[in-house]
Amino acid sequence: MRVVAYAVCTAGLIAQTTIAQTTIAPKFEVASVKPSTSCEGNGAKGGRDGGGGGGASPGRLDLRCRTVMSFIRMAYLQFQNGRRTPAGREAPIEGGPAWIDSDRYDIDAKAETPESRETMNGPMLQALLEERFKLKVHRETREIPVYALTVAKGGPKLQVAQKGKCIPRDAPAPAERPPGLLGCGVFAPSAAKDGIYMYGTTLANFCAQLSIVMDRDVVDKTGIAGVFDIHVESPPADPAPEAPAGPMPRGPMPRASLADPLGSALLTAVEKVGLRLEPAKGSGEILVIDHVEKPSGN
Repeated sequence: MRVVAYAVCTAGLIAQTTIAQTTIAPKFEVASVKPSTSCEGNGAKGGRDGGGGGGASPGRLDLRCRTVMSFIRMAYLQFQNGRRTPAGREAPIEGGPAWIDSDRYDIDAKAETPESRETMNGPMLQALLEERFKLKVHRETREIPVYALTVAKGGPKLQVAQKGKCIPRDAPAPAERPPGLLGCGVFAPSAAKDGIYMYGTTLANFCAQLSIVMDRDVVDKTGIAGVFDIHVESPPADPAPEAPAGPMPRGPMPRASLADPLGSALLTAVEKVGLRLEPAKGSGEILVIDHVEKPSGN
């Protein structure tokens, strides 16, 4: 499910909601939370979320050398409902003291019964953070910049989807599917290596996929129904940028703007089919940290 939901809103609109579990999630039977003492080689100097080592197995969560910001992002965004959020669709985070971006902790927790990684990383970790770090958060909906996909002058020139180019969502089990085909509605490299295609997509889904790679989320304002095949030509070769100095930002990783090679290629692609991609205003959700304390002893 998408973390950020959009709608047209008036300037200054701010809606505040308190985060609450719709169902009672299981809790860890025992949990150890302590400052990390051996972060060398565990990602202490890298990563946008301060992540280190560790992992999860059925009924056991082992997270090493991680910042509190990393725990919050994991619990409330990446696995907020016990399901993994698609990459690039995480809401921004605001608030909290500076130490949550620098101090590192180890969490070793055991569930009473085997639980999935998604449940432990999400709802169960939320409960642990609220108990041991006295964490309190809420979500707000605010007016934010987006891109609007609209119809250009002259009208749309979309290619109706051709059958057999992709695998429908309701296709048979993988073993029975034709080899070499990807799912409908996802970006796929073209056989001619001249860019990427999205076969069998609605424009709403096309916008959702663009939102993953663009620096703003994309909202479908075309009003066009139907299923289409869309080609995005390869952008010109461009050297990879150097990693920025200092701590990484709290939000999602930087994505393409309309001025970047990839963003420019996407803009050209929509223009060729009689559409426009332009800056606009929408509403989006952010996660706000109201209160957090350094953890109590084990």
